[in-house]
Amino acid sequence: MERIPKEKTLEKFLMNTHVKISQKQSTSSGDIKAEPETHEPLLNWTGHPFVDAGLVAILLLSGKEKPEGLTKEDIERAIEFVAELYATKEWSSSYLHAMVMPNNGIILANPGTTGPISTAVKNAIKQENGLELSEDAKKELTKRIAKNFDDLLANEVVMFLESISQKYSNQDIKDIEKFAKEIAKLVVSQPFVIQALKRRIKSNLSELFNDIVQASIGDSICILCGKRQTYHKKGIYRAVFPLLGTGDVPNYFHSANIHGADVCAHCLFLTQFMPLAAYRLSRVLVIHAYPYDLMLTLSKEALEDIKKTKLASNARGFKRPENFLFHIIGEITRRIERDDYWENGSVTLYYFACNNQSQELDVIPIPNSALRFVTYASLVDYTGWKHIVAMGWRKRPKEEQFEEFERKYPNEVYAKLLNNESILGYFYDTQKRKANTNWRLLAFYCKEVLGLDKDALEFIKGVGDRIVETIEKLPDNQLKRRVRELENVNRLYQFEAFFIGLEKLRQEKSIEKPLMTFDEFARILTSYGEDINVSWKTVRNLLLFRIYEKLHNRLMKASEEPEGSEEEEYSVYGVGGDEE
Repeated sequence: MERIPKEKTLEKFLMNTHVKISQKQSTSSGDIKAEPETHEPLLNWTGHPFVDAGLVAILLLSGKEKPEGLTKEDIERAIEFVAELYATKEWSSSYLHAMVMPNNGIILANPGTTGPISTAVKNAIKQENGLELSEDAKKELTKRIAKNFDDLLANEVVMFLESISQKYSNQDIKDIEKFAKEIAKLVVSQPFVIQALKRRIKSNLSELFNDIVQASIGDSICILCGKRQTYHKKGIYRAVFPLLGTGDVPNYFHSANIHGADVCAHCLFLTQFMPLAAYRLSRVLVIHAYPYDLMLTLSKEALEDIKKTKLASNARGFKRPENFLFHIIGEITRRIERDDYWENGSVTLYYFACNNQSQELDVIPIPNSALRFVTYASLVDYTGWKHIVAMGWRKRPKEEQFEEFERKYPNEVYAKLLNNESILGYFYDTQKRKANTNWRLLAFYCKEVLGLDKDALEFIKGVGDRIVETIEKLPDNQLKRRVRELENVNRLYQFEAFFIGLEKLRQEKSIEKPLMTFDEFARILTSYGEDINVSWKTVRNLLLFRIYEKLHNRLMKASEEPEGSEEEEYSVYGVGGDEE
């Protein structure tokens, strides 16, 4: 996981995520114009997570899979959909302003957006000392509201005040300031104000879309797509693009550009749709994936939740982004019954918060080996995979508690997969002397994640079977002690002593073939080096897994019996020197 420090600029983050795309021709601004006569798509992938998320949202809304299939009508419907959402307080103030793009003038993500309406109403009431407005007061009120919004809203406000004036006509107004404030609050809560906000958002987005095809190539090129001309009608700060600086502090950018980041109208337009494809946890989660059909699949639930509730998706109540991701990719894999769907996939999580107080970003790349393993595990042995994951919590959840734990708490298994650390020790449970899954899944993990080849696995498996052949002849109490010796090994010389003890036992039991040849013994101890993932410790874990898999019932039976008084025939510490 890569954390972007708060004190560092995030313009570099933007520049480092762009890819080259093909150039597109343009048309004029205003309402959305007819499509140009060109085979180029209206919108393009860029490789930037926020821009691509916006394109994903539009594709999902239109039911299309590729940008080439988008039409002008699709864009219009997407603008209509998003304008209706963003005009509500739940989106504008509580989510967009508070977590994504504070004070956004394009989509009106600002608690003070309705301020001019409120101010104009209060001034008119105070000037007339009540709701009986003169014609001059009505004209002034209309002028002020129309300046910031439109004539339709101005007329609706005046008509509303006229409609309630009779109700308050006989009221003794003792505090005109308080009265004006109450009436202004009543006005801005009316549905016609929401409709006015929607019209303005729709107009802003339509104008921005038309600007995409209008600019010609110049000296300043977009740092995200690398092709289009930088948008000059508005400074590109964090208000309109998450995780940037502010116009008040231009030196927050590496370039000290007083106009903000060099972003084109295309990338700016698509970023306004990004919240539709994001999940709202304690921060905002954007899942960026390639090939892009994976991104469509992983973001689909976010938009479906929005359609149902008219609110941002809460990712089913998950608190950790990686937990949510591993959960949904497993669920998708079981539904489509294809683990190869993710085989060549690249997935990265962008977990951020952007407001006027602070900016935070965690970039969480998902190793492809981990992605393939989790999907394979979810498909071939989902129950076993859940047992492995359950080992990653200090307090083991009961079966019915598993999803609750997964939603709430960080998990060591997930963390190690993300950090390319071995999870082999979680494949078995030493307390229950039980393998959590089958050898097939273990073998896949060792080959695909740890890098062990097939011959090495078969060799170790064969050694494990010979160990089982040896110790299964012992009484239960001695069997338990022998297995405990292997469990307690934490030094290489102890590991050596364990095999020497078993070889002696085979001789005493008159087992014809030796446990291992000299070459095999050397291979077990030294061939896998001291790498954190592939070492003698890896071999020990594989052997324990095989023993538990073969002898679980006897080991559990032996665990229920009281310890015997007879001495152990051979101690793990009896050979190889003193314990360190």
